[in-house]
Amino acid sequence: MADVLLCPGDQVNFGDFRLEVRATPGHTNSCLTYILHKHKMAFSGDAILVRGCGRTDFQQGDAGQLYDSVHEQILSLPEDYLLYPGHDYTGQTVTTVGEERKHNPRLKKSREDFIETMKNLYLPHPTQIDKALPLNMVCGLQELLNGEK
Repeated sequence: MADVLLCPGDQVNFGDFRLEVRATPGHTNSCLTYILHKHKMAFSGDAILVRGCGRTDFQQGDAGQLYDSVHEQILSLPEDYLLYPGHDYTGQTVTTVGEERKHNPRLKKSREDFIETMKNLYLPHPTQIDKALPLNMVCGLQELLNGEK
Protein backbone atom coordinates (compact mmCIF):
# COMPACT_ATOMS: atom_id res chain seq x y z
CA MET A 1 0.00 0.00 0.00
CA ALA A 2 3.02 2.28 0.30
CA ASP A 3 3.98 4.57 -2.56
CA VAL A 4 7.52 3.18 -2.53
CA LEU A 5 8.51 -0.15 -1.03
CA LEU A 6 11.94 0.14 0.56
CA CYS A 7 14.28 -2.73 1.30
CA PRO A 8 17.43 -2.90 3.42
CA GLY A 9 20.37 -1.52 1.47
CA ASP A 10 18.24 0.70 -0.76
CA GLN A 11 19.24 4.31 -1.28
CA VAL A 12 16.70 7.14 -1.17
CA ASN A 13 17.89 10.11 -3.19
CA PHE A 14 16.44 13.60 -3.00
CA GLY A 15 18.20 16.83 -3.96
CA ASP A 16 21.84 16.48 -2.94
CA PHE A 17 21.01 13.93 -0.22
CA ARG A 18 21.21 10.16 -0.16
CA LEU A 19 19.75 8.06 2.65
CA GLU A 20 20.80 4.48 3.23
CA VAL A 21 17.91 2.25 4.32
CA ARG A 22 18.59 -0.22 7.15
CA ALA A 23 16.12 -2.70 8.60
CA THR A 24 15.81 -2.29 12.37
CA PRO A 25 12.86 -4.51 13.33
CA GLY A 26 11.90 -5.30 16.88
CA HIS A 27 9.66 -2.42 17.95
CA THR A 28 7.56 -3.54 14.99
CA ASN A 29 8.46 -6.03 12.29
CA SER A 30 8.89 -3.31 9.67
CA CYS A 31 10.95 -0.59 11.37
CA LEU A 32 13.56 1.11 9.24
CA THR A 33 16.42 3.43 10.08
CA TYR A 34 17.66 5.95 7.53
CA ILE A 35 21.36 6.88 7.48
CA LEU A 36 22.61 10.15 6.01
CA HIS A 37 26.33 9.35 5.92
CA LYS A 38 27.31 12.67 4.33
CA HIS A 39 26.15 14.50 7.47
CA LYS A 40 26.78 11.70 10.00
CA MET A 41 23.09 11.37 10.92
CA ALA A 42 20.67 8.52 11.48
CA PHE A 43 16.89 8.71 11.79
CA SER A 44 15.89 5.75 13.91
CA GLY A 45 12.13 5.96 14.31
CA ASP A 46 11.26 4.14 17.53
CA ALA A 47 13.99 1.48 17.38
CA ILE A 48 16.28 3.56 19.58
CA LEU A 49 15.23 6.55 21.65
CA VAL A 50 17.32 8.91 23.76
CA ARG A 51 18.34 6.63 26.67
CA GLY A 52 15.72 4.09 25.72
CA CYS A 53 14.13 2.13 22.91
CA GLY A 54 10.72 1.36 21.49
CA ARG A 55 8.48 -1.03 23.35
CA THR A 56 8.12 -4.55 22.00
CA ASP A 57 4.79 -5.72 23.44
CA PHE A 58 2.53 -5.10 20.42
CA GLN A 59 2.47 -4.75 16.60
CA GLN A 60 4.75 -7.73 15.94
CA GLY A 61 7.33 -6.53 18.46
CA ASP A 62 10.21 -8.80 19.40
CA ALA A 63 12.73 -7.82 22.08
CA GLY A 64 15.52 -10.12 20.86
CA GLN A 65 15.13 -8.86 17.33
CA LEU A 66 15.17 -5.25 18.53
CA TYR A 67 18.36 -5.83 20.54
CA ASP A 68 20.08 -7.44 17.56
CA SER A 69 19.01 -4.86 14.99
CA VAL A 70 19.87 -1.85 17.17
CA HIS A 71 23.31 -3.23 17.99
CA GLU A 72 24.06 -4.41 14.44
CA GLN A 73 22.53 -1.58 12.42
CA ILE A 74 22.62 1.55 14.61
CA LEU A 75 25.17 1.20 17.40
CA SER A 76 27.64 -0.13 14.83
CA LEU A 77 27.82 3.34 13.27
CA PRO A 78 30.74 5.62 14.24
CA GLU A 79 30.26 7.12 17.70
CA ASP A 80 30.00 10.70 16.43
CA TYR A 81 26.92 10.00 14.28
CA LEU A 82 23.88 11.97 15.44
CA LEU A 83 20.77 9.92 16.19
CA TYR A 84 17.33 11.43 15.71
CA PRO A 85 14.60 9.28 17.25
CA GLY A 86 11.02 9.31 16.03
CA HIS A 87 9.90 11.03 19.23
CA ASP A 88 10.90 11.65 22.83
CA TYR A 89 8.68 12.15 25.84
CA THR A 90 11.17 14.42 27.64
CA GLY A 91 11.97 16.92 24.87
CA GLN A 92 15.34 15.49 23.87
CA THR A 93 15.55 15.51 20.09
CA VAL A 94 19.03 14.20 19.35
CA THR A 95 21.76 12.03 20.82
CA THR A 96 24.85 10.32 19.41
CA VAL A 97 25.84 6.72 18.85
CA GLY A 98 28.62 7.17 21.42
CA GLU A 99 26.26 8.59 24.06
CA GLU A 100 23.80 5.72 23.62
CA ARG A 101 26.55 3.09 23.76
CA LYS A 102 27.70 4.56 27.08
CA HIS A 103 24.49 5.75 28.71
CA ASN A 104 21.46 3.87 27.37
CA PRO A 105 20.50 1.70 30.37
CA ARG A 106 18.57 -0.85 28.31
CA LEU A 107 21.05 -1.24 25.49
CA LYS A 108 24.08 -1.66 27.77
CA LYS A 109 22.56 -4.91 29.05
CA SER A 110 23.29 -8.37 27.71
CA ARG A 111 20.81 -9.64 25.15
CA GLU A 112 19.21 -11.97 27.70
CA ASP A 113 18.86 -9.22 30.33
CA PHE A 114 17.44 -6.85 27.71
CA ILE A 115 14.77 -9.38 26.71
CA GLU A 116 13.86 -9.92 30.37
CA THR A 117 13.68 -6.16 31.00
CA MET A 118 11.42 -5.60 27.99
CA LYS A 119 9.18 -8.49 29.06
CA ASN A 120 8.69 -6.90 32.48
CA LEU A 121 8.06 -3.22 31.64
CA TYR A 122 4.30 -3.51 32.26
CA LEU A 123 3.57 -0.36 30.27
CA PRO A 124 -0.01 0.89 30.04
CA HIS A 125 -1.96 0.19 26.87
CA PRO A 126 -1.70 3.37 24.71
CA THR A 127 -5.07 5.11 24.59
CA GLN A 128 -5.33 5.34 20.78
CA ILE A 129 -3.49 2.14 19.87
CA ASP A 130 -6.63 0.27 18.77
CA LYS A 131 -7.21 2.97 16.15
CA ALA A 132 -3.56 3.58 15.25
CA LEU A 133 -2.40 0.00 14.62
CA PRO A 134 -4.96 -0.87 11.92
CA LEU A 135 -4.16 2.42 10.17
CA ASN A 136 -0.43 1.74 10.42
CA MET A 137 -0.97 -1.51 8.55
CA VAL A 138 -2.47 0.40 5.58
CA CYS A 139 -0.10 3.38 5.66
CA GLY A 140 -2.72 5.59 7.32
CA LEU A 141 -5.14 5.36 4.40
CA GLN A 142 -8.59 5.20 6.03
CA GLU A 143 -10.31 4.23 2.78
CA LEU A 144 -8.19 1.06 2.56
CA LEU A 145 -9.09 0.16 6.12
CA ASN A 146 -12.79 0.55 5.28
CA GLY A 147 -12.50 -1.40 2.00
CA GLU A 148 -13.28 1.70 -0.11
CA LYS A 149 -11.69 2.28 -3.50
